[in-house]
Amino acid sequence: MAASLKHDYAKILEVAADLVMISPDSLEEHRKYALTLFREELPYRYVSDSNLEVARRYGLIRKKEHPHGGFYYRSLWILNRDAIVLHKSVPWEGNSSVEEYQRLFKLIDSEPGEWRPMCGLRQPQKLHAS
Repeated sequence: MAASLKHDYAKILEVAADLVMISPDSLEEHRKYALTLFREELPYRYVSDSNLEVARRYGLIRKKEHPHGGFYYRSLWILNRDAIVLHKSVPWEGNSSVEEYQRLFKLIDSEPGEWRPMCGLRQPQKLHAS
């Protein structure tokens, strides 16, 4: 998802929208992730919710740990300039569904985004039986 949003960030800005990522990771962890994966920082704003205050307030904490680790739901919130919520998807499956990713761009009246299924990551290697 990070690779897709990084690539499509200009489309979001073109319609006078913006993107803010909120995560339980620290700012430094987020920066290291971006530099490791993309060799540059991500262009959109990032907010660290390390104390989970935002997650608790908006119901983003999972009851069971995600298979890849973590208890924080990915979510998509679209607010207008007056901070009124126009759309909410919890959990947001934009990282695994082309349709859900494209829905973001329809909701903000933008041209379609270009979803990338592996987010710039290498394909997982298959283990061979010995």
